[in-house]
Amino acid sequence: MAEASWLADPTGAHELRYWNGSSWTEHVSDQGTTGQDPLTTELPPPGAAFQPPPAPPPGATAAPAPAAGGKVSWKDRLKQVADQGKAIADQGKQKLAEQNAKRTEQWAHDPNTLWFGESKNAATSAAGVSKARYRITKDRVWIESGLLGIRTESVPLWSIKDMDVRQAVWQRGNDVGDVVLNLEDPTYGATQDMFNVSGTIEGTTSGQVVLDNIEGPYAVLDILSPLISEARTKKTIERQSSYVHNMTPGAPYGAPMAPPVPAAPPPPAGPQPDLADQLRKLADLRDAGILTDEEFAAQKAKLLGG
Repeated sequence: MAEASWLADPTGAHELRYWNGSSWTEHVSDQGTTGQDPLTTELPPPGAAFQPPPAPPPGATAAPAPAAGGKVSWKDRLKQVADQGKAIADQGKQKLAEQNAKRTEQWAHDPNTLWFGESKNAATSAAGVSKARYRITKDRVWIESGLLGIRTESVPLWSIKDMDVRQAVWQRGNDVGDVVLNLEDPTYGATQDMFNVSGTIEGTTSGQVVLDNIEGPYAVLDILSPLISEARTKKTIERQSSYVHNMTPGAPYGAPMAPPVPAAPPPPAGPQPDLADQLRKLADLRDAGILTDEEFAAQKAKLLGG
């Protein structure tokens, strides 16, 4: 058994690898610079014939051939990593495209679906996926968004107070545009954003829902208009009924508001006392010594409005 020392790296990836006397370690050296490269397979001791790893299965990316001297160049390593990344990305795109196709089939056969479409973003559509998908039912607008993950949200039709269509010059020629839904309360709005590269969500509600880059935006507007009008009318009736129920405990929902009860008329005023009679009574009180002359004069002036 060889003594502990720096020996030629049996993997060929580095110039030297440290043999501790019983096994190879992760310590390596290239042109006098040491580093660490942990081993993934067990290596034979110094002097034994090195057995190359088994061939990769069919379809797997083959490892680059070693360069002269048994080392793999950094260019070959970089190419290998790039090829592996491209293969993973292609698999992800294929999976997303399959999910989109399955969702489209589900919506197409759902009797509650009145319309569905997707964002015709050039970058994602070319890859067979879309950054957002939309569906209209009789009471809601549904939004599915995300590339690395899917988030589903919905907006009730009664919360939409008006609509508009935005079209850029390049969109008009393709009958593509944005349908902007303005909401009566921003809290009803969907958070229309994408999952970023790290997988977290960014964005806040703005009081609008935008069906981004959809085909036939004016046709979608025609579908939504009567649905929104009907939904807002029903919501108004529901709110009025709720108000009546709260103001009149025990009244069933939908009951008409009771007419206001008229206020009771004020009681008739009593007969006004005779002024001359009151003056006579004051004079009698003065003559009897109950009132002084000054008190009599003050009460008399009060009766006469002086």
